[in-house]
Amino acid sequence: MKANQKFLMDNERGDIGVGTLIIFIAMVLVAAVAATVLIYTTGALQQKATKTSKEATQQISSNIVVEQVLGDRGEAVNGTMNQSISNLLIRLKPDVGTTSIDLRQVIVTVMDSSKRFDLNYSSEDFNASASGNNTTQYTAIAVRDEDSSFTNTTPVLNSGDLIEIQVSSVAVYGINLDPRKTFWLSLNQELGQAVNLEIATPNSFGVNRYVRLYP
Repeated sequence: MKANQKFLMDNERGDIGVGTLIIFIAMVLVAAVAATVLIYTTGALQQKATKTSKEATQQISSNIVVEQVLGDRGEAVNGTMNQSISNLLIRLKPDVGTTSIDLRQVIVTVMDSSKRFDLNYSSEDFNASASGNNTTQYTAIAVRDEDSSFTNTTPVLNSGDLIEIQVSSVAVYGINLDPRKTFWLSLNQELGQAVNLEIATPNSFGVNRYVRLYP
């Protein structure tokens, strides 16, 4: 009888030991799964934070500064100046801290109260806009480019560069660029802040070919 009782007690102790071992193994497995999930979540959040930080940095450090906007009246057939502006000449440069700006990613928008035109970069010669050949695009030329890196096919502005964009009135046909008119000019890039200007043409263009519109 005592032997049977001892055997039962040993079995109970064995069952308790096995149960404890199973619980311990289960706890280890749960902890391992939880650790894996935590590591994965942490990695995903870190990647997202890095991406967000990089995009924010690019947006902050990819700004355009418009130095000047001129209106080019051009010459009429009789040798006098046209009554309205024929071309817009926009001088711009990268802002301080900006690494580079690719004009192929910059859309120039010209609009008034009734019409709007979105223009993309054209790799054609700068004077193509002046001749009216670009009806949906703008052209550009380097004014200051010390390392000669800005070309028609790679129109990328680096720190210290100054370029001039030309927009033909043919490209914005229907927008009145006569004296005493208001229109809006925007430069929108893939990353970074857009430049938005409200421009009012002077009361009179006088006899000058080039009319200062901004600043």
